[in-house]
Amino acid sequence: MIKAAFFDIDGTLIGFKTHRVPESTWCAIEAMRSRGIKVCIASGRSMAEMQDEVKTGFDAYVTMNGQLCFDAEGVFRDVHIDPADVRTIVERAREGLFDLYVMQGSRSFVNRRGPRVVELGKQVGLDYTVGELDGAYDLPVYQFNVFCGPELEETMLSGTRGVVATRWNDLFCDVIPAQGGKDHGVLATLERMGIQPEEAVAFGDGENDLGMFRAVGTSVAMGNAWDPVKEQATFVTTDVDDDGIWNACVQLGIV
Repeated sequence: MIKAAFFDIDGTLIGFKTHRVPESTWCAIEAMRSRGIKVCIASGRSMAEMQDEVKTGFDAYVTMNGQLCFDAEGVFRDVHIDPADVRTIVERAREGLFDLYVMQGSRSFVNRRGPRVVELGKQVGLDYTVGELDGAYDLPVYQFNVFCGPELEETMLSGTRGVVATRWNDLFCDVIPAQGGKDHGVLATLERMGIQPEEAVAFGDGENDLGMFRAVGTSVAMGNAWDPVKEQATFVTTDVDDDGIWNACVQLGIV
């Protein structure tokens, strides 16, 4: 019996055509609520970057790939990147190896709007604020978005000790604490709610959702998901813009 559902945002709750949650998805979420199922966000975004329509109405928020998690009662998971690793990555960005998006919870900024940054902004409907890299040293950093291809990931991570990279888009990778990830955030949320992992379902489309898939009993890959994500999911639904969430909930028997 499903008691909790976790939703990635980009490419899962929200499509790349309208940048809105499809009406059928809201209908599915309301059907879950009517059955007493807890509905939760599990996103790489911080609260500040989330679209207004998903900033309220969910029982818990797993943000920045699991590093900052909270509900109506407050924060229950707070894990940031070690300052030494922050400095290593920031200084590589300063050398011009890549553009860098710094996510600090209360604020986020990119050091430069290069071609990859501009293209991603178009895809996800986000207007990036530009800031000075020294700002990364003022507040804890929960996550970096490093705008580079997979071929630069090893160089970017060399010299770091406590971070890993995960990816859901060819334009950039997420850099998070090694003890982080959506799986940690989802498990912390389930423990807080008193729900067993096998009683939860997760919906996603990117590599950064794979940990979350392994943390729950049922995993659903969107039709627009990467092939490795589809291969590791319990089953595959239709695209986000083709009623994917609704169709999956029909298959699960919860609508």
